[in-house]
Amino acid sequence: MSRLVLLGGAASAASHSDDSEGEEASALEQELSLDDREAPARALGALNALRKARQHYDVLLAAAGAEVAAHRAVLAAVAPRLLAALAPPAAAPDTLRLPGLDADALRELVEYAYTGRLRVRDAAAARRLYRAAARLRMEPARAHLAERLLRRLAPPDCLALRELPDLAPEHRALLDAYIAQHFDEICESGALAALPLIRIELLRETSADGGEEAPAAVADAALAWLRDHHAADVDLEELCSRTHLLFVDASGELRDCGELPAALGDAPELQEYRRQARERGRARRRDAPEPAGESAVIAARAGAGATRAVLALRGRLAAARVAWRAAGAAGPRGGRLGGAGPPCAAERAPMAVGRCAVGAAALGARLVVCGGYDRARVLRSAEAYDPQTNAWAPLPDMTRARARFPAARLGDALYVFGGSDGQTELDSVDSAGAGGAWSARARMPLARSYAAAAADEARGELYVLGGWAGGRSLRAVHRYSPATDRWDEAPALLTGRSQCAGAVWQDALWALGGCDAWNCIASTETLPLGGRAAGWAEGPALPTARRSAGAAVWRGQLVAAGGSAGAASLRGTALLAPGAAAWRAGPALRRPRAAPALAELRDVLFAAGGFSGKDFLACVECLYEPDGEWTLLCAPPPPPPALAAPAAPAAPAAEDAEAQNGELSPAA
Repeated sequence: MSRLVLLGGAASAASHSDDSEGEEASALEQELSLDDREAPARALGALNALRKARQHYDVLLAAAGAEVAAHRAVLAAVAPRLLAALAPPAAAPDTLRLPGLDADALRELVEYAYTGRLRVRDAAAARRLYRAAARLRMEPARAHLAERLLRRLAPPDCLALRELPDLAPEHRALLDAYIAQHFDEICESGALAALPLIRIELLRETSADGGEEAPAAVADAALAWLRDHHAADVDLEELCSRTHLLFVDASGELRDCGELPAALGDAPELQEYRRQARERGRARRRDAPEPAGESAVIAARAGAGATRAVLALRGRLAAARVAWRAAGAAGPRGGRLGGAGPPCAAERAPMAVGRCAVGAAALGARLVVCGGYDRARVLRSAEAYDPQTNAWAPLPDMTRARARFPAARLGDALYVFGGSDGQTELDSVDSAGAGGAWSARARMPLARSYAAAAADEARGELYVLGGWAGGRSLRAVHRYSPATDRWDEAPALLTGRSQCAGAVWQDALWALGGCDAWNCIASTETLPLGGRAAGWAEGPALPTARRSAGAAVWRGQLVAAGGSAGAASLRGTALLAPGAAAWRAGPALRRPRAAPALAELRDVLFAAGGFSGKDFLACVECLYEPDGEWTLLCAPPPPPPALAAPAAPAAPAAEDAEAQNGELSPAA
C-alpha cells in the first residue's frame, strides 16, 4: 500500500533548524506555543476507530483464518519483528498537494499531530499556523491559537486578526469592539492601508463638509447601498476597481450616477462612468444567489469632508472612504460633473489588435508593444503609443514571431529575449532603437520561455531570470552586457519560477511571483547589485499568489499589477514602498489582465493588452496617482471640488440612444 506525503504550496521566508531546538524559548514563544499531552492519544484513538471501520488501513494480518486490519507504521513502531517481516510498499508515496498552505505551518502541525507539541515563534507565525489549522480543521490547535492571539491585541495587527477565518462569534465581537475603540490609532499605524479600499463619493447641495455628526450613519447607508445593489457574484476586488459616484434622489434614497440618462455637455468622466455601469449590468448574472456572509460597519470616523470606515462585507474585511463632492457648480458649458472637459479627456486609443504575453517597455516617450498572442496566432508585429497624440503607430515587424517573452529597455534601445514561437522555446535576442528596426544580438546561453527581464541602468546591464524549459521552471539567471554583446551567469534564484515578473529597484534585482510548475506563488526574491552579492534573499510576499503579472517602478515604488491566479485573471494592483516590510493594496485595474504590458510613461502608469479570462484585450488604461483609480481617459479625473451635482434627468442624447440599441463602444 502507498504512503501519503503532504507538500505545502509555497515555502515560507524562514525554515526551522534542529540546531535551535535547545535554545531557551522567549516569553512570547512560551505564551503562544501549545503542549497538548493528550493529542497523541487522541490521534491514535482516531486512527484505531478508522481501522475498525476498515478505512485508511494499509495492511491485513491473517491468523487462524481471521484477518485483522492494521497500519504498517503503527505495527512497525510497536513490534520490531513485524517491521522486519513487512515488505516495503510497492508503489511510490502518494502526494497530496495543498496549494497556498504555508510550508512551515504544515511541518509544525504535522509535528503537533504526532507529539502534541506546537511551537510558535511569534505572532506572525501564529497567524499562519491558525490559517493552516483552520483549513485542515485541526480544531484544538486553531482554538488555542485564537485564544492566545486575542490576549495580545494591538492597533497595528488587530485587523489581520479580524480577517482570520472561522473565528467564534464572541471573538469577532471582542475584536470589533477593540477596533471601534482604537480606530484612530489603527489609522495612524497604517494598518488600514493593507485592506482593499472601497471608494464612494456622495454629491451634496453645498460645498460644506458633511457627515461629521453621524459618521456611522454615513457608513451604514453606504454599506446598505453596496449590499442592496451588487449581486453576490461581484467580488470585493471588482467593487474596489472604481469610485462609486452616488447622489440622493427626491425620496432621500442613495442612487448611482450610472443610472442617470445622458445629457448634452456631460463630462467625459460621467460618460465613461455611465457606459461602464451599463456594461456591468449586462454582464452580471440575472440568477445570482443572495449575498452570503456577514455585512456590518465595524468602525467609522468622519473628518475633513470624508468618512473612513472598516466594513465586514459578505464575510470579508474592507476599508471604505465616503467623501463628499460639492454640488451646484455647473461646468464651463453648463454641463454636469464639470462640463464637457478638455479635449485631452478622450479615451485612450486601443491597440490595433488585442494581444497578451507581449514584450513591452517605454522607449523614446512612447509605449512600445511587440509580439505576443492574439486569438489565432503568435505575432511578429509591433506598435507604439504616443500619449501626446493619443494614437498607435505600426513599427517594423520583429525578425520572427514570438510570445511568452520578456522585454526591457536599456538606454535608447529595446531588447527582447527568447520566448516561444508556438512550438519551441527560443534563445534568440533582438534589439530595436526608437525607429523600430530590429537587429540580432548574442544568443542566450539557454533557450527559454516565460522568463522575466530587467535593466540595470546604473551598470549598463540586462538580466534574464527564471523561465520555462525542458518541462520545468528554472532557477537560472543570466546577465547580458550590450557593450560587449556577451552573456555570463548570475546567482541562481532560490525557487525555480516561470511566468514571474522582474524589475531593478533600490539597486537590487527583484523576481515577483510566478509559477513553480505546479502552483502560482506569492513569494518574491531580491538580489543586491552594488556589491555583486553571492545570492538571493526572500523579499516581502505579494498579497496574492499570481503568475503573468506586470511589473514596473513608478513614483519611487515597485508595482505589480494584474496577472493570473491560475483559474482567473486578476485586477489587483500592489505597491511596495522603499523600506516597507509588506506590500499594500493599490487601486484595482478596470479589467482583469493576465500578461499585460505595464510601463511608466511621462509619470503615468500604463497597462495595455493582456488576457481578461475571455478576451485578448486591445484597450489601454492608466493610473495617475498611487491612491487614485485606473481610467481609460487621457486626463486625470478632476479634483472633487470641481465636480457638480447631476442636473435633473434629461432626454437621452444621441450617444445614449445608440447605446440602448446595442451600439455601445467597448468599455473597460
